[in-house]
Amino acid sequence: MSRIAARTLLCSAPLLLAVHLPAQITVILDKDDSRVIGPDTAVRSPVAEERSFMEEVKKELASPPEFEEVRALDNPPSWGRTVHPDSGGVLRYHASFPRGLVCRVTLENLLPDHRYVLTINGNPERPGNDLLPDPVPGNAREKFYDFLSVTTDAHGNYEGTLAILLRPGIYAVRFYVKDTDDFKIVLYRDFFKFTVQ
Repeated sequence: MSRIAARTLLCSAPLLLAVHLPAQITVILDKDDSRVIGPDTAVRSPVAEERSFMEEVKKELASPPEFEEVRALDNPPSWGRTVHPDSGGVLRYHASFPRGLVCRVTLENLLPDHRYVLTINGNPERPGNDLLPDPVPGNAREKFYDFLSVTTDAHGNYEGTLAILLRPGIYAVRFYVKDTDDFKIVLYRDFFKFTVQ
């Protein structure tokens, strides 16, 4: 069984998977402000919403929970680019969280020591599109958010727990991994749903 088939089987299992948060987490307050925090990190921001979000994230670090939702990240259709037939990943996330999305992203078999952009992409016909900050070039009705650049290790892998500050509402969006060289989508998850309280 291939890695992708095994991952898809795992992700479709009805059981909840217990994936514990590490001792620190990357908090994305906007695309130009990401910071790694731990349970003892002092929360500093002049913006009350940002402070409240980071306090909620610190509670997660104090008592690691289970992620309720698990989705495979797959090679894209013809509009993207496949790095390797065994490239893939997993997105684990909370179905609902105060002020943002908390998730764990695992990427496998991409280019080694290479930078990729993690993106949430909307659709004008689905919830959450208008809650994202940037219009897609050439299609102003569709919105997206390039929220973080990450670098793979020497084997082309990446794993990290992320907390993304977002506007409150219901989201039904896509998750993209884009190559920073040409911004082609190399992994994706079609519409997944979550709520920002």
